[in-house]
Amino acid sequence: MAIPGVHLTRIGRGNFLLEPLRSLDIRLRNKLIEEVVAHMQQGQGKRLYYDLHTLPVIDQAYYDWLDTLARACQTVNITMVCINMQPTAAYALSGFLSRKPVFETALSVPD
Repeated sequence: MAIPGVHLTRIGRGNFLLEPLRSLDIRLRNKLIEEVVAHMQQGQGKRLYYDLHTLPVIDQAYYDWLDTLARACQTVNITMVCINMQPTAAYALSGFLSRKPVFETALSVPD
């Protein structure tokens, strides 16, 4: 299943890797979330790793996208982990957080 704007790859043991492309349009988030969650459920996904290595800054709109995706995943018992967050993105993100994000963070996908 091809999802516009992302590569979603099964990486084993119920884990999936989501890599956003330049063509990702977060204004279409409802459709995107529906497709990502459906694909993960079909593949019996338990954890979604969201690769942020291409994002130098996370603004409020992008944080809202991540938060909404993580909450949708959480409702079907899928954990979302943001990986490879650049220091500049982490700093920008920390400037407007009012509560702990519902997604986890890690340096990378564990071995």
